[in-house]
Amino acid sequence: MAVRECPFCGKKISDAFRDCPLCHETLPELRVVKSSSSSGRGGPLRRGLLYMMIVAFVYYLLSANSPLKISVPFTPILTTYLLPMVFLAGLSFAMYGIFLEVKG
Repeated sequence: MAVRECPFCGKKISDAFRDCPLCHETLPELRVVKSSSSSGRGGPLRRGLLYMMIVAFVYYLLSANSPLKISVPFTPILTTYLLPMVFLAGLSFAMYGIFLEVKG
């Protein structure tokens, strides 16, 4: 059983009461409002942009132009094939998110 605070007297009361048993005021109804972020409409767009940004950052760090020299050897397959594929996956997520926004 949920407990909430009476907006008139400030005491904790059960959700089952329509009137506060202490101050005898009628309690307003609780309304649940769904926010736009919980609806899931912008999820794929934001996720795709995040993937693209992370891949661009990692690609920059592994490139020869980076001021940070990484001493751990890595295979060129990572920068040649894997990172561009993940970037394209992020791009497709973003395009799917834009499609959902236009459709709905």
